[in-house]
Amino acid sequence: MMKKTSWLVLVVGLFLGAACTQTVEAPAETEEAPEQAVALPEGSSTDDWVSIYDGETLAGWHPLTTAPDLGGKWEVVNGVIEGDQDPPGKGGFLVTDQKYRDFVVDMEVNLDYPTDSGVFLRMGEDGKSHQVTLDNVDDGEFGRIYLPWTQDTVFENPTGKQFFKQGEWNKVRVQIEGEPASILFWLNDELVTDFQHTAETTQGVPAEGFIAIQVHPGERWKEGNKVRFRNIRVKEL
Repeated sequence: MMKKTSWLVLVVGLFLGAACTQTVEAPAETEEAPEQAVALPEGSSTDDWVSIYDGETLAGWHPLTTAPDLGGKWEVVNGVIEGDQDPPGKGGFLVTDQKYRDFVVDMEVNLDYPTDSGVFLRMGEDGKSHQVTLDNVDDGEFGRIYLPWTQDTVFENPTGKQFFKQGEWNKVRVQIEGEPASILFWLNDELVTDFQHTAETTQGVPAEGFIAIQVHPGERWKEGNKVRFRNIRVKEL
């Protein structure tokens, strides 16, 4: 009788020991979920970003015809917005139908060499705006801040071009916020420009306006060359 009791105690003890072992392992599984949530990249929520180019048409965009001396040609080719001088030597702007104030805009750009372009912020009907330059020419600058028809250049950036990848698609992100505006520009994930306006440097520029891309007029362009834009999206701040 003593032997049967000992055997029964042993079996029960082994069963309880196994149950305890399973109970100890369970918390390790529940701890993995928060780590995955933290790892989600910033800006990944589809609620934050709005695509402003449908990949097929120029819906939501229009050429600006109210600023001085404008031309240029814009079309969609194989899902990409392409810009070219038209007639030769004449350039112009393609602008959003909607106006924006404080925002971040993302896009990918591919610029033939030589071409002269840029991303324009808060553009008015007369073209007055903040330009972040994308000048793919010998003496060009990436990330210079230029204010057409008002203050001209307010920030030089001769070293920004080192982050541009010739002949490839390049990631561009521009942020503008506040008034006087703060402007940030990233090229291929490198912060290239960090500029804070004053009331004097931003004088004459609207506090709200279109987002625009450019074909620059003049000789800093080879006939037949193109500027290309795709995957354009905006997040208002």
